[in-house]
Amino acid sequence: MFDNFIDILSEYTDKFSLLGIVRAVTDLLLVVGVLIALYFLIKKRIKPKKFLLALLILLLIYLLTILFDLKMIKAIIKVFAFWMIGVFIIIYGQEIRNIWEEVFVKSKVDNAFSSAQEKQIIINTISQTVDYLSKRHIGALITFEREDSLNTFIEKAIPINGVITQELLTTIFTPGTACHDGAIIIRKNRIMCAGAYFPSTDKYDIPKSFGTRHRAAIGISEKYDALTIVVSEETGNVSVTISGVINLELTNERLREILDQYLAIK
Repeated sequence: MFDNFIDILSEYTDKFSLLGIVRAVTDLLLVVGVLIALYFLIKKRIKPKKFLLALLILLLIYLLTILFDLKMIKAIIKVFAFWMIGVFIIIYGQEIRNIWEEVFVKSKVDNAFSSAQEKQIIINTISQTVDYLSKRHIGALITFEREDSLNTFIEKAIPINGVITQELLTTIFTPGTACHDGAIIIRKNRIMCAGAYFPSTDKYDIPKSFGTRHRAAIGISEKYDALTIVVSEETGNVSVTISGVINLELTNERLREILDQYLAIK
């Protein structure tokens, strides 16, 4: 058996030539590297986009194995390629669906207010509530659905479907409640849900002082046209995110101006 192994190794390395040995060692290192990488990809459950990037790198490695006839890594990739696609679909099924909806079938909704008066009532209620929360350093995340539907997040959150009132809003964000750390989503003149969680931004150039609320607010604004108000629990400062941009330390008057600018009327 050992003699057979030596014969196979001799044949693979072209009778133990320097080039053949380098090729065999490279082949073996690639096999070990790919197996370790696959293990960590599954264990850490990285984001789908990074997983797809890893599969692309695996494809490039496979092309190199064909070019340099690296038989070991070629065999490993052939065995694992189909299996990895299956694992990807099973683990990231929901994320794939969400990405598909975002990119190809992002649904639209009509959230324009029926009158200027109706819009003004909502702005008044929201601005008064935000002022109340800000002065007491009660953290909050309030998202207005505009044209892009946020059903993906509403379906996973705690259903409310209630009229917008200051009493309801302050109750939701009271520290210690089940919904305190999540976001509420407002559709037109109703609170659709509470306790919604948004994907955090992938940006690296934002201040380290930003907490999870600010990062989530930026994240949702990067993928949807939603407008999100953030009240900082640490400082009481009020911010608004839209189109991936965050407006910091807003006065109540400036908040009202932004809401008036971005909330539409029929």
